[in-house]
Amino acid sequence: MDLDLLQNPPINPRLNSILLNRKSQNLPPILQSAFIKNQNDLERLSAFFGGESGGNFSFSSGDFAQLFLTFANLHIGFALSNHQQAYQAYKLCKNFCHITPILPSKEEGIITELPQCDLYILPLINQDLLTLNPIQKLKQNILSRYPKAQFIIDISYALASGEKPDVCLDGQTIFLCDGESLGFLRGYGVFLGSLKHCAFFPPIRYIDGFYQSFLEEIQKRLKEQKEDKKESFYQQIKEDLKDQVSLFTPLSHCFKNTLPLRLSHIKARTLLQSLFLEEIFAINGQECLFGFSSPSFVLQAMGYTETESRELLSLSFQEFDLLEVKKIAYHYNHIRSLEV
Repeated sequence: MDLDLLQNPPINPRLNSILLNRKSQNLPPILQSAFIKNQNDLERLSAFFGGESGGNFSFSSGDFAQLFLTFANLHIGFALSNHQQAYQAYKLCKNFCHITPILPSKEEGIITELPQCDLYILPLINQDLLTLNPIQKLKQNILSRYPKAQFIIDISYALASGEKPDVCLDGQTIFLCDGESLGFLRGYGVFLGSLKHCAFFPPIRYIDGFYQSFLEEIQKRLKEQKEDKKESFYQQIKEDLKDQVSLFTPLSHCFKNTLPLRLSHIKARTLLQSLFLEEIFAINGQECLFGFSSPSFVLQAMGYTETESRELLSLSFQEFDLLEVKKIAYHYNHIRSLEV
């Protein structure tokens, strides 16, 4: 059972055939009609969200670092609950740029207010906690006071779950969309916005058919929305573990089919190793996912200790089996009995 579906999505062979069934990476430079088609595909993808154009964005620390340096003349408000590679770029660039860190509220698990900045880089859904930020409300509040503020918003997890953001692209907003969340190979994401925003990013890397497939996959997922079963999952594991399990955030702020479970007095990695033998796959957070054997960087930035952060199971799923939930409870109790 996959309980890390948002963070560790399956690779989609059909989508990646666009990338792999080609003789070469690049189009023949003389074939202008192909470049025009790709530009039109990109414009349609952006227009789906209210934008005009866009380009490629790899979601690597290098791309995020370049983004920070491009806007180094501005006061940047950066949410530490962004993608792990964005967080790594922040650590590299914070001494060279004017960056104010922004954190989800420890009580609410979401970003509830923004400091005064020129540019905000925010996730629609917070990493590790998987809670849904009220981006539209935050944006309206800021623009009522600072009408020239700009926003860069990562909407990847929402699209992967078949949810269209309630905020639209405009002249002051850029979207980042990670193709990995949709099943593309790592490194194939996009930025979307107005024509003027293209000057802030490196020139577009054309891949024939990529933007069209990107849009079609988003539309497909919007038509196949899954029922939200997070409450049922939580009720079941709560029934089995009682007060030994809780949540790091209010359930009402959790995104669809996600749970930031808090399992008391346990190291998540020990439990994950035990669940792996049952073919139940889960993670403690993005640092864990990328193999760094480190607890959630988001929780630690919010003020939780390393020990407390190790109690997180960051769950995302579409379906679940009651028997599998009981297995999680069984393995937890077994580890606690051994005091591992």
